[in-house]
Amino acid sequence: MSIPSNPPAPNPRGDAKRQAIIAAAERAFLGHGYAAASMDAIAADAGASKRTVYNYFPSKRELFQAMVARLYAGLNEAERGGLPADEAPAEVLPRFTRTLLAHLRRPEILGLLRLIIAELPRFPELGLVLHTEGKGPAVALLERYLAAQHAAGRLNVPDAWLASAQFLGAVKEGVYWPALLGLPVPDDEPVIASAVAAFLKVHGV
Repeated sequence: MSIPSNPPAPNPRGDAKRQAIIAAAERAFLGHGYAAASMDAIAADAGASKRTVYNYFPSKRELFQAMVARLYAGLNEAERGGLPADEAPAEVLPRFTRTLLAHLRRPEILGLLRLIIAELPRFPELGLVLHTEGKGPAVALLERYLAAQHAAGRLNVPDAWLASAQFLGAVKEGVYWPALLGLPVPDDEPVIASAVAAFLKVHGV
């Protein structure tokens, strides 16, 4: 019988350096845009050699991907266990929406989305990065919850993805897009309450 090898020991120094590089990348990307951010400047800001940066992140895209994952980590970690399937939609939907809006309105998230919109014609891959590392996992939380409610017979949502998209669209059109565009933002609560009431009227059993 072979003896299993021990897992590699944690390397706090290496992780700290990696995080310093990602933090420097965030300042560079959000401050100057994707195209203008240079790996040389990021290395200098992080106090690392360019070779060290490329050892951690072989390409600018992979560094950008790590930055997006870090920006969304707080939201995704908070909901890692999933939305509570045993709680009623009338309770879960408003709470999840408030959490999501608070995250999306963080200055760095607004800056990230503005950056991607501006750079998308030249770098279409940035949209996929946002979807896989940030927006996708966040929306998937709601999708899984709605699918569970459908399976339990509490909601009628045969297409959980479509229902999630429609619900979030009803909220974001009223209170998120104005924030992204720098326009006055109405009070969240009436918009959230209306979206939840309409959703339950359509999909309630």
